[in-house]
Amino acid sequence: MKKIIFTLFVIILLSGCQTNPPTSTPPPGSGKIFVTANVDGAEIFIDNANTGKVTPDTVETIVGTHEVRVEKDNYIPSSQTVEVIKDSVVQLSLTLVEATLGKVVLLEDFSNTSCIPCLTSNKIIESLVSDTYGHDKIVAIKFPTNFPGPGDPFYNANSADCDSRISYYNIFSAPTTIIDGTERPISTDSVSIKNSINQQLLITPKFSVNVKDSIAGTAYFITATLRVIDGSGLDFSNIVLHTVITETDIQFSSPPGANGETQFFDVMRIMLPSDAGESLDGISANEDVVFQRQTNISPAWGGTLHTVVYVQNIATKEVYQAASTF
Repeated sequence: MKKIIFTLFVIILLSGCQTNPPTSTPPPGSGKIFVTANVDGAEIFIDNANTGKVTPDTVETIVGTHEVRVEKDNYIPSSQTVEVIKDSVVQLSLTLVEATLGKVVLLEDFSNTSCIPCLTSNKIIESLVSDTYGHDKIVAIKFPTNFPGPGDPFYNANSADCDSRISYYNIFSAPTTIIDGTERPISTDSVSIKNSINQQLLITPKFSVNVKDSIAGTAYFITATLRVIDGSGLDFSNIVLHTVITETDIQFSSPPGANGETQFFDVMRIMLPSDAGESLDGISANEDVVFQRQTNISPAWGGTLHTVVYVQNIATKEVYQAASTF
């Protein structure tokens, strides 16, 4: 009888000491990837997230399959899938190919919300930029005027920068369209505008320009990288880099002007560091020069913001190259 009681006691004791299986899976652990490229200083991305590191460097991530990508201005991004092993270092070497430098045309348009023909020109420009050419070949900036209607809300929001460009180009009527600073096609004629754009696209660019932007709270940050490809015959004391923040896809429930338009694209919001731009006097050829910009986002800016940068000769008005964050 004592043996039976003792056996039952042991069984109860053992069953009481049993532990339940864990309710959560333990972390898979991590490993490292040593990333190199044929070009130093390329940004390293893992699964589309910027690691904040550049080549050559080591990044740590959880075990498993990951896509690693490297990016650098003027080069085509390169990526590869790798398998990260726990507590191990994977060696990864990527090759960046220099991108073919193409001309990006700048279209500046001067319009007004009470200008009747501006309704036609605005539709033409949006179609050409978004559908016909794309932002890798052309970027647009709309500079509002105070004529024919003095109540244009976009002009009133930044009349100083608008007046500066209106005066610079001697604009007396809206719409007026200017291609690369020198060509003035008929604003309401899509064929005329296309002919001017096509002519400028044939030009071999003298500059390489890239731009990136980011937003942190109400702060807007811009980084533009510029390189002189061919500086022969250029007087750099007359050449500036312009930086413009534009807002696109702005919609009104009712027209803000007399022409009935309620949707607006590529509207100039501010020029940085000012309407005068920044001089490139003294710049060296074949060296990347970085320009940093920062401004506060106005509460009045409610649409999608982008940055447009362009290199212009202030004497001849010729625009040598443009770029955007579209």
